Amino acid sequence: MNTEKHILQLDGLRFFAVLAVMIAHWLQWQWSNIILAKAPFVHGVILFFVLSGFLITRILLDNKEKYIAAGLKIRFLIRQFYIRRFLRIFPIYYLLLFFLYFIDYKNTVDLFPWLITYTSNIYQSIYNTYVEDFNHFWSLAVEEQFYLFWPLVILMVKPAKSITVIMVTIILSLLVRSYLYFEIGHWMATSYFTLSCMHALGIGALLAYLTMYKMNIVEKLSNPVWLYLSIGLYTIHFIIKNKYELNAYSEIFDEFFFAMVSALIILRALKNNFKGLLKYILESKFVVYSGKISYGLYVYHMFMPTFFYYLAPKIGLSINNKYTAFIAFYFLTFIVAHVSWMLIERPLNSLKSKVPYLSQVNR
Repeated sequence: MNTEKHILQLDGLRFFAVLAVMIAHWLQWQWSNIILAKAPFVHGVILFFVLSGFLITRILLDNKEKYIAAGLKIRFLIRQFYIRRFLRIFPIYYLLLFFLYFIDYKNTVDLFPWLITYTSNIYQSIYNTYVEDFNHFWSLAVEEQFYLFWPLVILMVKPAKSITVIMVTIILSLLVRSYLYFEIGHWMATSYFTLSCMHALGIGALLAYLTMYKMNIVEKLSNPVWLYLSIGLYTIHFIIKNKYELNAYSEIFDEFFFAMVSALIILRALKNNFKGLLKYILESKFVVYSGKISYGLYVYHMFMPTFFYYLAPKIGLSINNKYTAFIAFYFLTFIVAHVSWMLIERPLNSLKSKVPYLSQVNR
């Protein structure tokens, strides 16, 4: 599979992942329809995790082989990886944090030590509490912690052992989720603790391994029957768990099953196999661009309602309809993310050309 070609449908998936999270945060809690109120929009984060697990692991495995073949030391690959992650992730995150600290925004000062160290997920795992507009930063913390240790794990084991490491990681994650649910009882620890999320990142890593070394399996899994079957089974699982309130089962396995569905969706997008209307939507300019700036959309989106309701009265704007408000929040977030991309992220991303991988995919 070509890892140097930019795959538009992956950007499309990023857009729908962040859109789903926005629906969960801005709109879903206002719905009275039971099915819609319980729909797994928040699992857009799981799609992000699976995609990150795939992309990072694929880049590491692919480049590991190329670096060895070129006679280059693995430590240079590790250096490239961390520099490129620094350029992509840190700038707008820390600029936003220091701006919010400077204006004394809500609970920024109290949470600052946790936020600045990318450990807000640990804070929430310990205290089992929401942290207002910073609540979504738990997933950024998980991803950053993943970026810190996963390259060392993958690059220090032989390729033949990678599959064992990945499978053990997935199983360990499910065991940790089980322990935290039954012994600790904090649902945020069950969902937000780093090891609790490694099943989704691990499934992405497993997909990366298969696309590198087991193309015969990939070809079989690429049959759309498996994707449709997985969606159907997840739908049945969703109905049953909500009807019978299977809380323990849901907390431990729901995200795992959704991650497997996500992996099959990503596999189909990788091969550009979404056709017809889905292809048109996923590859449309607005969707692709929104996917490109999805990191900014995600980082900024929880703060937009507060800023909107602060600014709206000053310009004589009043919105009472929840759907109109959702659209207003989205386009305000889009504008901020667009400006952020043009003025900060894109210029800094251009510096990654000075620290290139030997191969990469949509990263």
